[in-house]
Amino acid sequence: MNKKAIKLVFVAPVFLGALVIVCVFAFQGVQRALIEDNEVLAHTVAQSLLPALLVNDSHQVDAVVKALEANPNVLSAELISAQGAPIASYSRSGESFDPLTASFELATAEDDPYKIHVIAPLTFDSLIVANLHIAINLWPIYMRIMTWLGFILIVPSVMYVLVKHFQIKLRFEVLSSDDGSAGGGPGFDVRQAVSAAMSDSNVSVEYQPIQRMSDSGSFGMEAVVCWRHPSGQTLHISPDDFVTLADKSQIALPFDEWLLVTACSQAAVWQHQFGPLILAINISGSQYNDPFFAQKVREVCVQTQYPYQLLELEVREALVLHHQQRALENFKAFEAQGLSLTIDGFGLTSASMDVLEILPIHKVKLDRKLVKQMNTDATIAQLVQATVDRAISQDVQVMVDGLESVQQREALLRMGCVFGQGREFHPPMSARGFEAFLKDRSFETSGARSLELLQSRQRGNFSTV
Repeated sequence: MNKKAIKLVFVAPVFLGALVIVCVFAFQGVQRALIEDNEVLAHTVAQSLLPALLVNDSHQVDAVVKALEANPNVLSAELISAQGAPIASYSRSGESFDPLTASFELATAEDDPYKIHVIAPLTFDSLIVANLHIAINLWPIYMRIMTWLGFILIVPSVMYVLVKHFQIKLRFEVLSSDDGSAGGGPGFDVRQAVSAAMSDSNVSVEYQPIQRMSDSGSFGMEAVVCWRHPSGQTLHISPDDFVTLADKSQIALPFDEWLLVTACSQAAVWQHQFGPLILAINISGSQYNDPFFAQKVREVCVQTQYPYQLLELEVREALVLHHQQRALENFKAFEAQGLSLTIDGFGLTSASMDVLEILPIHKVKLDRKLVKQMNTDATIAQLVQATVDRAISQDVQVMVDGLESVQQREALLRMGCVFGQGREFHPPMSARGFEAFLKDRSFETSGARSLELLQSRQRGNFSTV
C-alpha cells in the first residue's frame, strides 16, 4: 500500500465524521428555526382571533381557524376556552390531537419525531380567554430542504463536468479605480442602478400626512412604497413589507438604502421650505435585528442632511413581543445612535401593556383594527380607552392609524390621542402632491413647531451629525 492510499484511509473517515457532525448540528439548527417560526405562526393566529372573541364574532373566529387550511403543514388546530370547552377547530387529516400533550418542543420519538404541537394562549387584561392548539407536520419542510440541498450539491458537479468536457476557460475581471472608472469606461453606481430599476418598474415613494388630532395641523409624514401595476391598479406597500419581500426573494440589492435615501432627501428639502417635519418609516424584521442598521440610518441622515432627531422608525408589535429580551437590546442599540423606535400595530393583546414597562418607548401607534371597530363596539372602545390611559400614564404618546371618519377622530381625541393619519385626513400622495398639500396648509410659527417637536421626541437640538 503506497503513501497516498494510507493517507486516504486515515483522512476519509475523519472527513466523513466531520461532515456528519456538521449535518447533525445543521439539522438541529433547522429544527430550532422551524419551531420558532411555527411558534410565531401560532401567536400571529392567536392575535387575529382575540379581537373576534372579544366581540363574540363566531363567524370571524371560524374563518380565521379555517384559513389555516392555506398552510399545508398545519395538520390540525383547536381553539379551547379557558374552561376547556371547544370553540372552533380545523383538521386536515380528520383527526384531532390531545391538547394535554401540546408543548413548545418536538413531540417524542414514539409519537412522531417530525411533528410539533404548539399552544398559544389568548390573553386579555392578564386573563387567559382561550388556548389555541396547533399541530404542525415538519416532514414536508425537511423534504424541501433536502431537495434544495441536493440541487446545491448537483449543480456544481454538473458545471465542473461541463467545464472539463468542453475545456471551457473562465476569466474574472474586477473593474475598480479611485475615480469610479476603469479601463477608460464609466464606473457602476449601484444606488443609481437601483433608482433606475425602481423608476422602470413604476415603483416610487409616496407620503401620507401625519396630523394633529386637535386642529389637523401638519406634524409630519409617513413614507410608503407605491407600485403602479401595469394592469392599472395602484398598490401602497409598507416599506418593511417591501424590504421583506426583497429579502425573501433573495434580491441582493440595497432597497433599504434606496428607501431611506429617497425619503430622507425629500424630507430634508421640505424641512428647509416648511420647517421641521417628522418622517416616519416602517422598518422590516431584518433591519430591526441588524446590529449595524442604526449606524447606517445615521450615515444616511448625515448624507442627506436630514436631522436624525426628526426620524421615527416604526417596528411592528409582533416583532417586539416575540423576543422581549432581544427587543430591549435592539431598542438600546437604536437609542445609542439617538434614534427613536415607535411600536406599530399596538394594543391588540394584554402583552402590549407589558412592553411599556420594559422598553424605552416614546410613542405607540394604535392598530387600525381597533380604530375601525371602536365606534360600533363598546368593548373595543373600553379596550382602546384603557390602552391610551396606560400609555399616557407611562409618558408615552399615542398615535392613531387608519382614521376614516370624523366620529373616530373626535372619540380618540377625547381619549387623549395626539396624532393621527388615515383617509379622514388624507391618503398617501406623490412628492409633488404632498408639497402642494404643505403649501396649502396654515403653519404656526417655526419656534412653536420646533418646541412641539422637541417635546414629542424628548431630544436635544436638531442636527445632522
